[in-house]
Amino acid sequence: MTETMVTKPASQDLVQLSALTLPALQHLMEAWGQPKFRAKQVLDWRNKGILDPVEMKNIPEALRDRLSSSLMCQPLRLVRRECSRDGTRKYVFALNRPRLAGKMVEAVFIPEEKRGTVCISSQVGCVLDCPFCHTGTQGFEGNLSPGEIVAQVLMIKADLLHEPMTGDLHDGVTHIVYMGMGEPMANEEGVHGSLALLMDEDGLKLSRRRITVSTSGLIPQIDRLGQVHPVNLAISLHAAMDDKRNVLVPINRKYPLTQLRHCLDNYPLPTQRHITLEYVLLDGVNDQPEDIAALRRFVNPERERINLIQFNPYPGSPYRGTPKEHMSKFAQDLISKGIRATLRRSRGQDIMAACGQLKAETREVS
Repeated sequence: MTETMVTKPASQDLVQLSALTLPALQHLMEAWGQPKFRAKQVLDWRNKGILDPVEMKNIPEALRDRLSSSLMCQPLRLVRRECSRDGTRKYVFALNRPRLAGKMVEAVFIPEEKRGTVCISSQVGCVLDCPFCHTGTQGFEGNLSPGEIVAQVLMIKADLLHEPMTGDLHDGVTHIVYMGMGEPMANEEGVHGSLALLMDEDGLKLSRRRITVSTSGLIPQIDRLGQVHPVNLAISLHAAMDDKRNVLVPINRKYPLTQLRHCLDNYPLPTQRHITLEYVLLDGVNDQPEDIAALRRFVNPERERINLIQFNPYPGSPYRGTPKEHMSKFAQDLISKGIRATLRRSRGQDIMAACGQLKAETREVS
């Protein structure tokens, strides 16, 4: 199994507007003989989600043409948007970069009353092969660049400007979770670059407390994440016994639970923050009394909490979800043993947008 697979940009690839910082844009404006303030104008449009220079109304036409011809202003193209009964929106994007042109990724906007969360993808497909996850059945197609990761957020922002949420649902982007397609820590270049852009004071200005990176447990990469970008951390645990986790999360064969435990103990945590341990409950597989006992041995309640997740079925899956009444009992048993446990509400299941259901077509059909 390959642990890290970093795709370098092809020589013919253009610089992506979504990946540029203000100093980089200022340097570009100066090189083009433009006033330095034009960079801030372009960046203001981009930060709103406007990536097409044609829509940047206060930019001179000649500069708009130069942007369009010299940069890849729109690294993604919206292929399809689906809306769930609960307000969740799933977006299917096709990539425009030559090396991955036409290949597709999915992102999800999850609105609540006081927050709007974007679930973004970091890879086309996934380099790992967890058997209960639909994305894993797609295989690995390639890593996304920092600009392609950030562009998912920007294009969703633009969609919400064009068509806001109705009722009491929040229609702004307040939180980001790297929980879409792919293993984020197997694409360090793309994820670290996109984190820097999302938190940039001249960019989207998101606090690291509002960003969560989910990983199956690539330990050296988790250590580096904590050193460089100590955002919120979520671990796809799914079992607290090595024999079960070796099957459900195959990276455990390389980084077993003893190593993961040491890694989590050393991950930097701000005051009153916790690491989230994600646990999809599978009927008869990881929902037994022995699993509760194993979790009690593994979990550090002072640093971690367990997020119990309903299994979201997909065509051909060999697994069944734990019945809801048993899920509640499982949670209560953990709580009675001093472990913080919550049941995650499943969102977007009717449009295959829920946890573990994302799987884009390999390539756009013309």
